[in-house]
Amino acid sequence: MIRLRVWANARPMGWFGHAAADYFFEYDAQWLEQPGRHVLAPQFPLGADRYTGNVVRVFFENLLPEGEALEDIVSAIHLRGASSFELLGRLGAELPGVLSLLPADARPAPAQEYRPLTFEALSHRLAERDRTPLLVSNAEATMSLPGAQDKIGLRFDAKQMRLSDSVGASPTTHILKPDTRQARYRPSAINELACMQLARALKLPVPDVWMLRVPEAAYVVARYDRVLVAGNIVSLHQIDGCQLLGHGPAWKYERSGGLVSLPLLVEALRGLRVRGADLLQFQRWVMFNFLIGNADAHAKNVSVIVDDQGFRLAPFYDLLCVRAYGDTGLALFIGDDKTFDAVGRHSWEALCQDCGFRPVETLEELRKMARALLPAWQKVRAAIDRAHVPVEAEVRVLEKMTQVFELHVRHVASMLGG
Repeated sequence: MIRLRVWANARPMGWFGHAAADYFFEYDAQWLEQPGRHVLAPQFPLGADRYTGNVVRVFFENLLPEGEALEDIVSAIHLRGASSFELLGRLGAELPGVLSLLPADARPAPAQEYRPLTFEALSHRLAERDRTPLLVSNAEATMSLPGAQDKIGLRFDAKQMRLSDSVGASPTTHILKPDTRQARYRPSAINELACMQLARALKLPVPDVWMLRVPEAAYVVARYDRVLVAGNIVSLHQIDGCQLLGHGPAWKYERSGGLVSLPLLVEALRGLRVRGADLLQFQRWVMFNFLIGNADAHAKNVSVIVDDQGFRLAPFYDLLCVRAYGDTGLALFIGDDKTFDAVGRHSWEALCQDCGFRPVETLEELRKMARALLPAWQKVRAAIDRAHVPVEAEVRVLEKMTQVFELHVRHVASMLGG
């Protein structure tokens, strides 16, 4: 048997291990007696049981990067052919949410430690990321961030515009993402910044965001799973939609096998007894992603925060106008329709029926959001032009985004009436 100890804010939560050709998770006896204890996930109720099988494996696999991003990291750290357990043993000191995976005989460092990262040093890392992925570019820390894009966790002082690397397992406060290396989807940083600012203008809950030029463009987003308490960073536990539904990241798109969908996510959220206001915001998330042409609004791009009081919907993240680059398919279908252009009133009515939403109120909210989007976008775009002086390629993608927004607003007006 081999195992890693699961820590939550420097408190022993449990054990993740591998024995008899199977993965397992079990809670630590200390955790079960802790005030403020909470579940790792709904599939693992608090208690002395040992949980085994696929549900354990996929929960922890969802903490790793995906696809090409994972392949690049595995190559950089010379772990080709490694199991998920081995990768988490190498990268798991700082994970999404509250979790940290350490060897059985190790403990989290008693003090949080950070070292300044200059823009010049960050620029050098960005120039080298074809050889050294950002996630492993800080030799003094080990961390894992899910997703298919190259990114890194940092500490960021927004007032001073200063960056710091974490040391060891010290928690980071922000995530930095440069323009993607995929030529088809460049530039991406300005797109995500703009869509997140547009979401805030339309009253969707989103974290604070910034744009840096070091001089390369880099998008920075505050981690909603981190809070500052008495000078120390405290982490919040979160689980994403794939973890909630018990499926690995390979199934995050509905077209990959139909294991995830908007109705299934709504059913799971209701099963967690989230607030009615959270379900309304989830509906608005679906509407907003449709209106901005976000073809990548998959099941891992929605999460819940977990504590001893229960579950609540996390702020929204990874909002981009992917249609600006030519993608027209929906990551999660609306009704039975799989592309933006196929969606009509019947699609929204079918979604309401499948999810138990009130169709009249839902369609009215969609109409209101569509009416408000373009005026809000004009203000967001003007602010970006003033603050960030977009370069030619960024101007082109911003113009394409405007065209997508106008197209989708007209689409909603034609299906629902202006």
